[in-house]
Amino acid sequence: MKHRIVVKVGSLAVTDEKGGVSPSKIKSIISDLYDLRTHGFLPILISSGAINSARGAIKKPDEKKMMISYQQASAAVGQPILMKAYIDALLEFNWPCAQILVTHEDFKERKRFLNIRNTINQLLENGILPIVNENDTVSFEEITVGDNDQLAVMMTEASDAEKLILLSEADGLFNKNPKELGAVRFDEVDFRDDFLNVKIAAKTSVGRGGMDTKLKAVRKLTPLGVDVILGSYLHDKPVSRLLLHKGGTNFKGNPVREKSRRKSWLSTLVKNDCYVIVDDGASIALLDSNTSLLPVGIKKVQGKFKRGEVIQIRHKRKVLAVGLTEYNSFELDLIKGKKSEEINNILEYIHSKVAIHKDNLLLKKDEL
Repeated sequence: MKHRIVVKVGSLAVTDEKGGVSPSKIKSIISDLYDLRTHGFLPILISSGAINSARGAIKKPDEKKMMISYQQASAAVGQPILMKAYIDALLEFNWPCAQILVTHEDFKERKRFLNIRNTINQLLENGILPIVNENDTVSFEEITVGDNDQLAVMMTEASDAEKLILLSEADGLFNKNPKELGAVRFDEVDFRDDFLNVKIAAKTSVGRGGMDTKLKAVRKLTPLGVDVILGSYLHDKPVSRLLLHKGGTNFKGNPVREKSRRKSWLSTLVKNDCYVIVDDGASIALLDSNTSLLPVGIKKVQGKFKRGEVIQIRHKRKVLAVGLTEYNSFELDLIKGKKSEEINNILEYIHSKVAIHKDNLLLKKDEL
C-alpha cells in the first residue's frame, strides 16, 4: 500500500542564510525522499526558498512601500534557480519532478481546488515528484501574511495525505527556546493540547513562518486525524528519521475523527437537491468494488451544479454516495449513459474519463 506524505521544507533547509540555493542541503532531502519512495511512500514536497535563492540579484529598496514588489521580483528570479537545483539533484535518481505554483485562493475556489487534486493524483500515479510553492510573484496579500506552513496544511487536505512532515531548524517543540539551558523537547503531543505552557521562539531570519505558524498548522490538521511531525533538517535522512520517531515531535491526530475525516468534509459540501441516478450495474460496482463512477452508469442528472461541487449518487430511492463531480450538470447530462470513448465526440474539453473519481467519493447508507 502506498502512503502519501506531505513534506514541507523551510527556506534555510534548501538555501544559505546569506542567500542562494544550497545543493548539498537539497541533495540530502531528495536522497531521503527517494529512499522513502522505494519503501512505499508517495512524497509531495512543499518548498520555500525562492525569495532567498535570488538574494543579491535584485537591489533591495530603501523605501518600505517598495518591499512587496522587491519580494515579488525576487521570487520570480529565485523560483527557476530553486527548481534547477531540485532537477539537478533528482537527475541522480532518474526521478522526474513537476512544479506547482499556487495561491491560497486556488484552494478556496472549488474548480481550482479540484484541478489541484487531479494534478497531484496524475503526477503521483506517473511516478513524478510534485514540488509545490506559493506563487509569490502574483500573490499580494499572501506574500505579507501567508506562509508555506499554511500551504502545507491545505495541500495535505487536498492530496488526502496521511501525514505532514515540517522540517525546520528546531528539532521539534520545546517547552522554551531550544537554545536556552534546560529546554526540554516534547516527543509526542496529544491533539487536544493547547500549547499554553510553551514559550514560542522567534522565527528565523529568512523564513516568513515560525514556530507559531507551525503550531497553527498542527491545530488545523490533528483534529482531522492527520499526524503532523515537526523536526530538524540538520540530520542525515531528516524525513526518515522523523518517521522512525528518532527525533522531533509527533503531534498525534485524533484517532476518533480519522475514519470520518473525508465524510465530515464532503458531507458539509453536498448539495442535496443535486444528484445523479445510476443503473444497477453502477450501483453494484460502487458498493462492492470501490470504483469510480463512470458516465455510462448514469441514467439521470438532476439539478444545476458546477464542476467540483459535491452531489449525491442515487440508485432508485437510496443515496449510495456523495462525491466531487468532474463535470457540471449540463456536461454530465450530455454524456450520461455514454462509454468513455464516446465522450470525445460529444464534449469539446474532456476533464476526466470518470464522472466522479473514487478518491473523491464517499459511500453512504442513508435512506430517503
